[in-house]
Amino acid sequence: MLLITGATGYLGTVLATLLRDQGFEVRAAVRNADRARLLPEGVEWAIADLDDPDSLRRAADGCSGVFHLAASIGESLEQTRELNVEGTRAVLRAARDAGVRRFVHTSTSAAIIDPTGLVAEDAPGGTALVDPYSTTKAEAEQLVLAESGDGMDVMVMNPVSIYGPSPSGPHSYNGLLASAAEGKVEAVVDAAIGWVLASDVALGHLLAYRHGENGRRYVLCGGVARFGAVLHRYAELVGSPHRVRVLPPGSSLGADAPTFARRSEVYGKLAPVRVSDERARGLGFSPVGVEEGLALTAAWLPSTG
Repeated sequence: MLLITGATGYLGTVLATLLRDQGFEVRAAVRNADRARLLPEGVEWAIADLDDPDSLRRAADGCSGVFHLAASIGESLEQTRELNVEGTRAVLRAARDAGVRRFVHTSTSAAIIDPTGLVAEDAPGGTALVDPYSTTKAEAEQLVLAESGDGMDVMVMNPVSIYGPSPSGPHSYNGLLASAAEGKVEAVVDAAIGWVLASDVALGHLLAYRHGENGRRYVLCGGVARFGAVLHRYAELVGSPHRVRVLPPGSSLGADAPTFARRSEVYGKLAPVRVSDERARGLGFSPVGVEEGLALTAAWLPSTG
């Protein structure tokens, strides 16, 4: 049995579906029964909350592996830290108490990026970014890596910006793609960042669970491209006449800019992203590139709303 936290979310539903289709028994930790309706068919569920250690321990009981995906991106620093750091601490404790053998933690490239824009699997830890999401995810992955050994193997996954088809619908950067194509996004900062399909991220998690080394990071990236090029290419693919205003790196957006547009502002304060992902590629990770990924997304996203 494999436990997934965050299984009803954008990436979680992709991973839950993949694991189920690969023949694994899958259990999802959900906050309430209403969330269970979002799960793929055939996935077991258990009521559990990140601030309820006993519920997490019950959810992990009998599981050989845990995929910890649950996280927050848009709350205050205090709320974000409570979910991303203390929540991770609680899931780690529950997994160890339950005798879990392998723990795969979903972090982010934002947790290890350095001032030169490098995202590397052998990064010493810490991030050059200062927003609550990036800093708390950096802290959380240090908790995970500190747990390596003593009977439980831990792996940290560092996907770059995730987009593309998901059973749960158009979340994550998909919302930015769709809104920009609808003329609802005024501007973005033209930062160069990494992009990767959700389905490829799920496959990367499975590869790490099966073949990953204890105490290692794995960067998951399909390609690097600037925000402006990605949004404009997506608009072309869906036949939209709308184009966003592209601001130079270092620019600021207004306070009412959408959450994922603001990520362009965050990354725009650093050098263009560069990726070192040899370890993930060594596991057999072979993602599609940005052009193919955008085409797949364009074919899917309009039909999902």
